[in-house]
Amino acid sequence: MRISIITVTLNNKAGLLRAIESVRSQTYKNIEHIIVDGGSTDGTVELMYNEEFRMYNLKFISEKDDGIYDAINKGIKLATGDVIGLLHSDDFYADEFVLERYAEVFFGEDKSVASLHRNDKGGVEAVYSDLVYVKDIAKVDLIPSALSSIPNSQSPTPYSTIRYWKAQKSQFTTETQRHREILNGWMPPHPTLFLRKEVFEKYGLYRTDMKIAADYEMILRLFYKSKITSHYLPITTYCMTIGGASNKSLKNILRKSSEDYQAMK
Repeated sequence: MRISIITVTLNNKAGLLRAIESVRSQTYKNIEHIIVDGGSTDGTVELMYNEEFRMYNLKFISEKDDGIYDAINKGIKLATGDVIGLLHSDDFYADEFVLERYAEVFFGEDKSVASLHRNDKGGVEAVYSDLVYVKDIAKVDLIPSALSSIPNSQSPTPYSTIRYWKAQKSQFTTETQRHREILNGWMPPHPTLFLRKEVFEKYGLYRTDMKIAADYEMILRLFYKSKITSHYLPITTYCMTIGGASNKSLKNILRKSSEDYQAMK
């Protein structure tokens, strides 16, 4: 079964190269990597049409969009995989086994998945895991295989860990408990969230009227309102470089707060 990875980028050629290498290094090989470019002028487009990248099973489009969530929606519409995940162009996976671990849960090989979180067909609709924020000291083409300074990692890396985001203290035992935690502010780290394609077909795509908090609205829509089935992988799978859109300025912080409130309403 296929996993589709969507990477949205704009004028970030070096980061995109790192993200591509991170996907290409995965031991799980039934992958479709979709690159959605917003009309870069830094050589990204010329790079992606290079002969070298034709062997990587990449889909690439470059055109103007209405923000990051509009670009993500374009990628979702292009995806042919059974499961869809996101990898932003500044980020990378913690090691080469990440997609293999997700596949084991989604495709029924991980026997540890609790029956509470399975649907009537025996599977889960969503899987999420832990994340670390890292300080990007240099944009390089090579990708470290893991992060030595975070849990469940072994290899050295030139990246400094800023903060560790553990998605859950323990497995939720009831739906009521999960809903209570959501009301108390809990959410899974959005970049670690992989969803079955039919989840988007059933519950819709990201809201493009929200420029910063559409990911939070999507999580509330899926986990709280629609009560999708999910499974937590208690491992670090995703490395996010600091400097995201939501915290770049006071204006963005205030806008995110406003959009968060709108999403909760």
